[in-house]
Amino acid sequence: MANIRNIEVLEDETLEQFEKFITIPTILLNDKEILYLNESCKQMLGYEKKNFQNEDVIDLIGCFEKEYLTQYNHHILESTTDTIKQEILITKNNKDKIWVEYIGKVIIYKGQKSLLALLHDVTDKKVIQLNLYRISRLRALMLEVTQSILKTEDINQIFQLILKNSLLALEKSTLGTILIKEYDYFTVASSIGFGDDIKNFKLRNEDSFLYKATDGKMDRIVNVVDLSIYDGYFLINTDFGEGKFIKSTISVPIYFKGSLFGMINVDSVEINAFDEEDMKSMEFIRNNVEIAVSNHLLYKEKALLAKYDRLTHLYNRSYFEESFSRMKEKAVRYHETFQLVMFDIDGLKKINDSMGHLVGDKIIKKLAQAIKSSTRKSDILARIGGDEFIAILFGSNKEYFKEKFQNLLKQLEKEHLSIAGEKIICSFSYGIASFPEEGMNLEELIEIADERMYAFKKKVKG
Repeated sequence: MANIRNIEVLEDETLEQFEKFITIPTILLNDKEILYLNESCKQMLGYEKKNFQNEDVIDLIGCFEKEYLTQYNHHILESTTDTIKQEILITKNNKDKIWVEYIGKVIIYKGQKSLLALLHDVTDKKVIQLNLYRISRLRALMLEVTQSILKTEDINQIFQLILKNSLLALEKSTLGTILIKEYDYFTVASSIGFGDDIKNFKLRNEDSFLYKATDGKMDRIVNVVDLSIYDGYFLINTDFGEGKFIKSTISVPIYFKGSLFGMINVDSVEINAFDEEDMKSMEFIRNNVEIAVSNHLLYKEKALLAKYDRLTHLYNRSYFEESFSRMKEKAVRYHETFQLVMFDIDGLKKINDSMGHLVGDKIIKKLAQAIKSSTRKSDILARIGGDEFIAILFGSNKEYFKEKFQNLLKQLEKEHLSIAGEKIICSFSYGIASFPEEGMNLEELIEIADERMYAFKKKVKG
């Protein structure tokens, strides 16, 4: 090759020698067309000698990402004569895609700057790199979900983050939903990319694509490449313009404690938008989401147990004491009053001894619900012992509460329990102490209310 202004000139004779002695896939091109490629390069692209004519060379620009290659080569030809090294994606004759390392230098061919490059197939290396990047990205997205569970108790915020990150993980996803199973229906817990009508959307189990694609098992991830093949295709409006509906989806079942809890649908307005790598990504997401959702729900379950009495579902003593401190501060700040009331079930020990604790538990639950029905939502009612309840009732009229409880006792006499042919009347005694008139501390108020409760039991119940 001759040399013009520090740029080597490639002659046709030299190019002919390349064909004989260079076995590495070689290509000659500029920013508009491919000028030459050797036999090894034709084979790499999937062409045989017998069906490949010289005039086909120009058309092979379509094997490359044309817009990218045109811009890239134009930049190279204008700015540098150094060795160029780049990885690019090309499409073979059979439509398979491969990654090649593109190593070349700028030369002069037929009076024009051109690029002479050697191509090395680096598909295996690139696939590994892309998989590592994909996994790293997925881990980062799921780590954000995991951390959000520690920061928020709102499951709806967690669902929205799960859906947002699922869409980020899949390159061709454009919209999606998280659906939660409620009996025989799915309801929308979170959505991205849909119109307002999605909020009230309810889907029967058997109408879901997951149900249809798995023959009702709903036990695996499915990639539905064309939703229109199914009957009952709902045309839900999207944010992508009039007439734009979801055309393909990956549907992912989410399980909690062995039962179907809901599903994530990652959708596209194009047919056949997702591939096998997307399925692998959603499998990874599914595993992490199931762990995250399970941890959140189990945490909420434990939090409820720490707050509520297991038998009656009223607050327990610990939570009541925390609530008293808050109510006291509020009452002092705003000069409010409230009544602290102690309740004791009449004759529970006798019933437990004669009829067993299961019958005693029925009486405890009945009285708990009866007392709760006579209080307001703003009041605090708790079970603090086997047969004892305590309440903070807002209002300053003690006589009003006495009248209310007397009416409740009369009502309970009429609504007796009948167990093993025996009539059992559920009854209770009570005592009331006023805050702040009769005491500022919980211990003081309990002592006063307790004394009045036993006075009531002795005088009224005998």
